[in-house]
Amino acid sequence: MRVLLIEDDLNTLKSIELTLRAEGFAVDVANLGEEGLKMGRLYGDYDIVLLDLLLPDMDGYEVLARLRTAGVKTPVLILSALADAEEKIKGLGIGADDYLTKPFDKGELIARIHAVVRRSQDRARSFDRRPRGRSRFPHHRDRWPAGAHDDQGIRHPRAPGA
Repeated sequence: MRVLLIEDDLNTLKSIELTLRAEGFAVDVANLGEEGLKMGRLYGDYDIVLLDLLLPDMDGYEVLARLRTAGVKTPVLILSALADAEEKIKGLGIGADDYLTKPFDKGELIARIHAVVRRSQDRARSFDRRPRGRSRFPHHRDRWPAGAHDDQGIRHPRAPGA
């Protein structure tokens, strides 16, 4: 699993990075929001982004909003010391997939990463199963070609001259 970790505190960054690598994850790190933003946009093959909110150059909410505006659909798990419900609601509203407050248990972090990635993969698979080229909602125009009559002799609305 490929992880982008955006965290400015060196001790926290190293601790999380070591934990993730011990679990077999490939981890790229960024110390600044702008750097993480560039990495998230350019290398869109991450399975998840772990995002701190209190970054020195821009706040994590701005990073998240700009990633979503750029069309990056990679799941984002916010890791923050901001524990107020308003902060969590704001982050989830902007487009985060989960929010974990610091300090956290390393086992919980790993479990949440797996859960968020699993949910995003399930969503992607459900979209892949939809039939292509037809609306999900049947409509009378799908049943009768233009100019056809139904079994009661009524001309189809799309028929020429109708």
